[in-house]
Amino acid sequence: MISMPRLQAGGLLVRLAALMTFALLPLGMIALYQTNAVVDEATRLSHASLLDQTERAASKERELLQRAGGATEGVAAAILPVLDDRRACSSLLQAFTEGPNPFTFAAFITPDGRMICASDGKSRDVSDRWMYLKARQTSQLSFALGRDLLGEGGSFLLATSPVQRDGILLGYVSIAIPHKVAAAGSGKNWSDRGIQYVTIDAQGEILSSSVPEAEAVQVLPVSVPRRDLLVHTGETFFEDDRSGNERFFAVSEILPGQVSVVGSWPVENAMTAARNPASLMTIAFPVLMWLAGISVAILGLQQMVIRHLSALRRAMRRYALGEREAPRLELLNPPREFEEAEQSFNRMVAILSEAERRRELDLEEKTILLREVHHRVKNNLQLVASIMNMQGRTAQTPEARRMLSQLQRRVRGLATIHRSLNTNPDITTVDSRDLIQELISEIGSMNAGTGQEIVIETDLATVPLSQDQGVTLSMLVSEAMTNAVKYLGVPDGGRPRIDVRLHETAPDWLELEITNTKGQPLAEEDEVLQGTGIGARLMMAFAAQLDGIASTGETETAYTYRLGFPVAAGAEPPAAKDKEQDHDAEEPAA
Repeated sequence: MISMPRLQAGGLLVRLAALMTFALLPLGMIALYQTNAVVDEATRLSHASLLDQTERAASKERELLQRAGGATEGVAAAILPVLDDRRACSSLLQAFTEGPNPFTFAAFITPDGRMICASDGKSRDVSDRWMYLKARQTSQLSFALGRDLLGEGGSFLLATSPVQRDGILLGYVSIAIPHKVAAAGSGKNWSDRGIQYVTIDAQGEILSSSVPEAEAVQVLPVSVPRRDLLVHTGETFFEDDRSGNERFFAVSEILPGQVSVVGSWPVENAMTAARNPASLMTIAFPVLMWLAGISVAILGLQQMVIRHLSALRRAMRRYALGEREAPRLELLNPPREFEEAEQSFNRMVAILSEAERRRELDLEEKTILLREVHHRVKNNLQLVASIMNMQGRTAQTPEARRMLSQLQRRVRGLATIHRSLNTNPDITTVDSRDLIQELISEIGSMNAGTGQEIVIETDLATVPLSQDQGVTLSMLVSEAMTNAVKYLGVPDGGRPRIDVRLHETAPDWLELEITNTKGQPLAEEDEVLQGTGIGARLMMAFAAQLDGIASTGETETAYTYRLGFPVAAGAEPPAAKDKEQDHDAEEPAA
């Protein structure tokens, strides 16, 4: 199953989509142009189809009007020889109307509007009739509607042509078609489909329609005057009819320059053809092409690149987090480039794993050797302390015994450091609490000669210190404890006591405080007064090496020594080496 990656800003897929969009832009523009051309052509063909259907719907009217026009011209030519004989003229017109044609009446009208020759043998004055007035306005065939022309209350479609001899107007020949015959030409199949049409001449007169004569005006477009409809011949458009309903109109020519037919379609029937839904493809096709290109590119990128990159990333992450059980990378059917990357990664993992294994062995060996060094140094220092103890027992003077005792104490302090480094799991640091606690235990063994039990109270924080800082602090605590024992007094009604506190008063800042009680001195007065001052000078030097700030305080009941210094666990303070060198240079003079 293919898992689709998430799209992230600046990610590979987003950049690929932008690149594909830029690459497909020319093709999209071409596709847009071609689709527009296809849609325009389809629309043009659809409108042409509607025009054709409109013409076919009015085909009977076209045939009838063309036949009427031809008949008037034929009668006009045949009537010239008999114009002077009214009886012969009427007989000719009567024979014409009785023939196999739809014409029910024919007449000859003089230029002044008198009907002197007719198929029914009657004379009439039509000078005020519209059909006569319309015929006088033109010098060619014209059509008009006539009502009550024969006194029967009927309606006729009249076709009138001029009669001329040698360019002189002799009159007009007019033939009549019952209006019901003209209207009967519209087939039922057109009306069943909602199609309506009206034939109209250049003067805007409605000649025939597929609807009742009284309703013919209502099916025409409301915004186009009837006289201007012939100007729109060959056009199609959407417009409201005079009843307020939106319809699709098509104007087609029946007789050039004389009569046109206006077809009217329901919008829902004409929409499919005139408003072709293929126009949606103008935008849909380029978008679909873009989506298809992006999808193929993403799927291809996912299969050929991203899934292999993801597997490589997971393997690298597992190896970086320390997972060594299954570090080997195995890609599924990768391209050649990723196959080479897979081999390189597995080779790198093998090399790094072997180097890591060797480094761990070397570190273990060095740790063992370093612990052995600390152990041997601690044993040698304890041996030196034991020799000093033996030498002190045989010393003849108190001064010699005191000097040997001080040296023995300092050597034991150094031995305590090396014992702590040997037993600490992390040989690079020293635990402040354990270090000071062991020093106090060592110093407690010196109290046996005082004849008085000393109470030592401790409150020590656990802070990892570097080796150099731990050695310096141990030497300072050793000297400070010796100084506290030296000046320790027994308070009235109490026991001699030393309080040792080590607190972290601020981040990476320790404060050491050693307090001893005042009162009846434990040490001999001569011993106190005859001190050499080396301990105090050493405490000042050690405080400087720790970059500390030392101070002393005294109350009625106790002496207090305070030292604040920064913590430098695992690393030697920058100024420590320089100060240590200064101390080493000054110590011989001390």
